[in-house]
Amino acid sequence: FVDAKMGHGVHVLARTILKAGNHVQERRERRGLKHRALRVGIIGYPNVGKSALINRILNRKRARTANTPGITRTLQWIRIRNEEYTMGKNSAGHRGKEFELLDSPGIIPARMVDQDDAILLAACNCIGDAAFDNQGVAAFLMEYIRALWSMGVGPSTSPAWPKSCEQRYKFNPLDDDMSGEDMLYKVADKTCRGNPEDAARKILQDFRNGRLGKICLQLAPKEETDQGERKVILTTRRDEVELQERIRAELAVERKQRAEIAVATAKEQGLELPPTFQEQEKQEETSSGTTKESDVGKGLFDGW
Repeated sequence: FVDAKMGHGVHVLARTILKAGNHVQERRERRGLKHRALRVGIIGYPNVGKSALINRILNRKRARTANTPGITRTLQWIRIRNEEYTMGKNSAGHRGKEFELLDSPGIIPARMVDQDDAILLAACNCIGDAAFDNQGVAAFLMEYIRALWSMGVGPSTSPAWPKSCEQRYKFNPLDDDMSGEDMLYKVADKTCRGNPEDAARKILQDFRNGRLGKICLQLAPKEETDQGERKVILTTRRDEVELQERIRAELAVERKQRAEIAVATAKEQGLELPPTFQEQEKQEETSSGTTKESDVGKGLFDGW
């Protein structure tokens, strides 16, 4: 991991870039081409520190930075020629140990499939203030972090959050069963004279500046077979999810009962119903005795 703000891991990153580019230079040599500076693209969401990372590697402020999304608006190549990363003072050796970084504007998918991800990006200040409602985002953020604690992963994802809330907002968010909106208004009543907009801005600024402690908003998969990150279900939505699952189960039972009643009624009236897909497939297997297409090849490769 690299911390561009504190400078941790920057030297290792620069050396890793040079090491990873060795095979590129070797391929150029085999093709009879001269060495040239390695080219590395820096891409990511807006306002995540791309330009700050370049300035750290460069050891001076070259790329324009600010704590707001949309500062970098054009592509810009920046050549790194720091003696700390180069080995040898001759021109050939120097050219082999330099690289160029491409500073690029932040990229956001044109369509966010999961709207929760878009709200979290807003909380992380990756989206302009004019594109979202502060109160809605702040309430969602507080409820989201509380959901992490409800899932039992709070101590590892946001260990300092409860104590930080007690110190800054004068209440423990884990004591009562509160929604994000409840916590927002509690912050407003205790620290902002009842103004929810000021409370929302306070929560977002505290989160972005690290006053609530280090917080990880994403959960890595537990198993290799898991598809992507684990989903975090908010407390207010858990009841809705359970209700939808219960309704689906009741509808499935109701459909099965109706089908059984229809079959019984048809038999009483002497009507012949068409077989279901499963019954028809079973009849074809028993009558033909041929191998199904899905069974072709089964057992032929045992022991390979």
